[in-house]
Amino acid sequence: MFKSRLLKSILMLFLITTVFISCFNYMPSMAIQEDNNISLNMRDADIRDVLSALAVNMGKNIIYTADPINVNISIEGVDSKTAMTYLLSTYSMDYLEDNNTLIIGDRETLTTEFYNKLSMSKFVLKYVTSDIISKQLDALEIPVQKVLLDSNKKIIWLQGLPQDLAKANELIYMLDKAENLSEETYSYSANLTPINLTYITAEEMNNVLGRIGLNTGIIIDSNPMTLWVFGSKSQIAEIQNLQKNIDIPENALSDNIIISDYKMTYLTTNEIIPILNRLAVNVNVITFERSLQTVWLNGTNESVKLATDIIKKFDIDKHKNDDIFFVYKTVNITAQELKNRFDNLDLYNVTMETLNYPEFSKSVMVFCPSDFRLFVMNHINKLDIMTEKIKVPVDYSDVSGGSNKLKKRRDLLVDLTGIPSSSFTISENVSRDEDFLYIMYIEETQENIKKVKDYVKYIDDALTDGLD
Repeated sequence: MFKSRLLKSILMLFLITTVFISCFNYMPSMAIQEDNNISLNMRDADIRDVLSALAVNMGKNIIYTADPINVNISIEGVDSKTAMTYLLSTYSMDYLEDNNTLIIGDRETLTTEFYNKLSMSKFVLKYVTSDIISKQLDALEIPVQKVLLDSNKKIIWLQGLPQDLAKANELIYMLDKAENLSEETYSYSANLTPINLTYITAEEMNNVLGRIGLNTGIIIDSNPMTLWVFGSKSQIAEIQNLQKNIDIPENALSDNIIISDYKMTYLTTNEIIPILNRLAVNVNVITFERSLQTVWLNGTNESVKLATDIIKKFDIDKHKNDDIFFVYKTVNITAQELKNRFDNLDLYNVTMETLNYPEFSKSVMVFCPSDFRLFVMNHINKLDIMTEKIKVPVDYSDVSGGSNKLKKRRDLLVDLTGIPSSSFTISENVSRDEDFLYIMYIEETQENIKKVKDYVKYIDDALTDGLD
């Protein structure tokens, strides 16, 4: 009996020791910072131990449904949920949240066996309609279930895994913007464009786009060599031109694509490129039409430094150019409206002038230093948009046949402005007394309302030459 107890005690001590040592062998290195963010750094750790540590910090329970695997992860200064999402996406997993419990596993298991736990999210759209979003979700093959309402085209319901809903939210944020309603970019299927890469990944391409200041895109996890970008034809062309310069075999051999910008003071890009070519500097020189005095240099550290030194030697005071001007033709608003909005920015050393009849014309002249052009155009593109529609009275008549007279004035305004007659409404007699008062009001954007009111002034005083 004594020997049996002794043997059991020794065996129990051995098991406790083994478990204790095992915990130290597989426990990940996790540091919690003052702002409750964490840093993870581990190699060959059991994913269940990593997830358990994260769950404790999140105050959650975890149900792990996949096969156990060992993982490597290194991430710093993020919250626990971000770290978990990063870990799961790295190993092609996802999660569902059920009250205080996280159900973790491969995507197929979660979508088939836990379908009733999938999140349903409502997205309210401001500018585009739900059918456009639905088509682009299909084009990107984002696996979400969609519910569209015939009665309200500005709402779309989506159901799916968190990572898929996040991608859908990214797409909606990219497309649902006022500037996307211009005539040039309204053909969404044509302007949501895949950039198929050969030597660098979509993530690397996206990082370069962000550093240069171009529109970033969306990456689908199942295809890390394709970046989906959205924009006007000219914006897509710029991105494709950039791809030709950096999606090259040399960059495939580097862990970090080196791309450095240099803003010149006196020379323009057209002047410095022949110099670099003649001196046979082994760099890719990237330029954009809207930035005439900035070059982006791609190459090795040594070649980029050499090119920068050469530019500094040639970019000297005696090559100084005068300020430049360019003409911009508005898309959505009048020249006067653009100038009014632009002047409120009070940009240093930048002026905008209008030509004759700015209340009706579309062209403005912009004077600015050469290298300010990209900066200025960025502001102009954001200002050249229509506002929401409102109803405002624009004309009246106080005679007995006022309704017919307003109809004739309406027809003239339609002919002059191009605004459809359906936007105009002529009231019945709304006089407070025995007199006559007919009101014509319009339901249009603020820009179009201002245009109509200006035309009314010209009609009443046709010989005037400019409005105060």
